Amino acid sequence: MFDPATIPDDACVDGHLDQLPVYQVLLTLGQKATTGRLTIADAAGDNHMYFMQGRPVGVHLAEHFHPIGQLLLELGRINGATFVKAQRLIAEGNRLPGQVYKELGVLDDALLKEVLAIQARRKAEHFCRLGSRPFTFCRGLTYLSGFTSTPLDAHGVIFLAVRQQMGEQAREAWFESARGEQVRLVPPGPGPWENTGLPAPLAHFGFGAPEERFLQRLLAGFEAVSELAETGTLPRDEMAVVLRYLEVTGRLQRRTAPPPAAVAPLVAATGGLAPPVAFAAPGPVSPPSVAAAIGPPPLPRATAAPLVPPPFPPRSASADRLAPAATAVRTHPAMAELKNLPLAEPTSDDVFTRPGGRPLPPTEEDPFAGPGAVTDPRRPAHTGPPPAPAPAAAASEELPAPKKKKVKRTEPMPSESSGVLISETRREKTEMSSLPTIVIDDD
Repeated sequence: MFDPATIPDDACVDGHLDQLPVYQVLLTLGQKATTGRLTIADAAGDNHMYFMQGRPVGVHLAEHFHPIGQLLLELGRINGATFVKAQRLIAEGNRLPGQVYKELGVLDDALLKEVLAIQARRKAEHFCRLGSRPFTFCRGLTYLSGFTSTPLDAHGVIFLAVRQQMGEQAREAWFESARGEQVRLVPPGPGPWENTGLPAPLAHFGFGAPEERFLQRLLAGFEAVSELAETGTLPRDEMAVVLRYLEVTGRLQRRTAPPPAAVAPLVAATGGLAPPVAFAAPGPVSPPSVAAAIGPPPLPRATAAPLVPPPFPPRSASADRLAPAATAVRTHPAMAELKNLPLAEPTSDDVFTRPGGRPLPPTEEDPFAGPGAVTDPRRPAHTGPPPAPAPAAAASEELPAPKKKKVKRTEPMPSESSGVLISETRREKTEMSSLPTIVIDDD
């Protein structure tokens, strides 16, 4: 376990970044407020980061990265001719680049401080990219020599280390580990930046408006990680870095996403098995109670009462006297006469007439007989005498006789006048006369 507080002054300890990532080393040095030098070697040589009371104050790399003249060219402060002139002056007099650019009128004290901060941040970013190799930390003021002091924010450097050490696979692995969880940002306490939940201004982390909205959303309460990945204000990979940094610094609270409020008590009662959710008809939605979800307890079989139909009321004497009158059927006088007749084949006229074709006589009691009686809707009403039967059609000699079917012949028949055979199967006449005979003598 790396503990800089146990290291004597002017002493060094070794470690490996595979067991302790570089951001964890930086976080430990900041928590212990240790003064000293952290060294990580690579193929080009030794790379150093210097600390004063746990705060990074300078970076010295084995290779020459991000010189001031190159940064001024990127920022558009100088042109190519000024850059070449400054490089010649720096090489001839072995002078500091900042002093040369101040003499040329390109920089002042404020702008030089800003450019040096950008340079130190880029050097720190390169230093934090180193990993999977040994490191050495030496404690004491003795090791703070041979570098240009450019103080950096410790929280911003730790965030750079988390970003540089988390590759694409590590970011996806973090999302996989947080699947089905909710996260919330724990504010650091009263301070000038408590509205963002960070211990330093957003500019020290390189954050902007999207990161600020994302942090305020985490401050409002727990948010599901899956929903943040879909509806958050940051891309998925940047979101993983921010959440991991908050987790490393102890400001991210994680918990398993609870089940819905409607089934949470039921899940606890059933030992973690949630019942299927039933979808109700459209209307105002209200969470059902546990008793409604479970239903009433079933009655035990021993005490269940059998279903017995209710008894009928006793039959009274008045009901017996009224029964024949209620069941009596009104009968037409003509219907009684029809009952004694033998059955015949029914026709459409049998329903409205007597057997033999005579209509039923009208009566005053029967509303369905007489001139204004209701008739069958399928037949028109008839008020006069029945129509006379139509006389049978007599055979007339003027009617044309039926034509005889002409029989076609397939064999030719001789004509009566000429004796030429005529074929009736074809329209034209065909002569069937014999061909002349040709006799050839042997002479």
